[in-house]
Amino acid sequence: MRNIAKILLCLLLVCALSGCAASADERTGEAQGYGGTLKVRVTMDGEKLGRVEVTQHNETQGVGTRAIDALPDAMASAGTWDVDAVSGATVTSNALREAVRMALGEEPTQTSPAASQQPSQTQQPDTSASTGAMSGVGMTATGRIGPGTDDTGAQVYSFNVVFAHGTFDDSGRVMSLDVDQLEVATPNYDGASMPHFSGFPGQGGYALWDDAQGKVSGKTEDTDEAFLEEVSGWVSKRQRGDDYKLNTGTWQQQMDVYEQLFTGKTVDEIESWFGKFCSDETGRPLKEDASSEADQTKYAALSDEEKAQLTDVTSSATMSLRDSHGDILSAIRRAWEAARGSAS
Repeated sequence: MRNIAKILLCLLLVCALSGCAASADERTGEAQGYGGTLKVRVTMDGEKLGRVEVTQHNETQGVGTRAIDALPDAMASAGTWDVDAVSGATVTSNALREAVRMALGEEPTQTSPAASQQPSQTQQPDTSASTGAMSGVGMTATGRIGPGTDDTGAQVYSFNVVFAHGTFDDSGRVMSLDVDQLEVATPNYDGASMPHFSGFPGQGGYALWDDAQGKVSGKTEDTDEAFLEEVSGWVSKRQRGDDYKLNTGTWQQQMDVYEQLFTGKTVDEIESWFGKFCSDETGRPLKEDASSEADQTKYAALSDEEKAQLTDVTSSATMSLRDSHGDILSAIRRAWEAARGSAS
């Protein structure tokens, strides 16, 4: 009898513990992130938020994922969804917060302090009343005397071709944006991953930089086969991936930030943002420590709130949007013009 009683007691204990586990208050929510639907699972600690897990996302690696890595623990520690956004990843930050708000049974909001409109956290456009989407492709080509010279003092030449594919709603606001760029230089440039162009066959070849020796060591072959092989090896800046490093991250990571920033804006609004927040000399976003007097004056004219918004951008993206490295803005405008033309 005692053994039977012990067994029954153990079974009751197991059932009780199972009941406790089953009664854990878990809730789910979702919101629209930069890359698509972002889903969360929230475990409550009594009346407070206890644990936050992101169960599904398609955010940009190294940009949006920074918010996914940081915010769940921050929310759990604070016991609330209302925590600071991750600088440079505010679209994802806002999506995560909205998903947690939904899990908690709160109505999504576009006007809460946590979802205030900043340049790098532009909400996805409201297309509920849209009659349809338009898409188009734009291209710009820019020649450059440079970058620099080789070890013999000979000039390096290059060109940049920007391709922009945009989807726009019927009011002209960007719904999605994909930008890539091809940069090609003469082969006397000292960049291992830089695509080269030596000229056409019959022109004698071009001075060739040797990375191992750190100097020009001869000329490229002047043959049809060499020409075809050289051109077929060209890759875009996105395809160059981690090989194309900038002061902050890579080219593709910075371009992802700009694409995220411009989503929800019209092309005119993008140009207006550029005119207000970027250097007239370099096309780069303004910074407090700018060396140019003109840039310093332009930056000083911004309000404190605008400076804070700009800092949110420059923490992740500082490359030029319009200079000899490429005219990204004009490519986006041409994409819009192509989209509008195809819809008419």
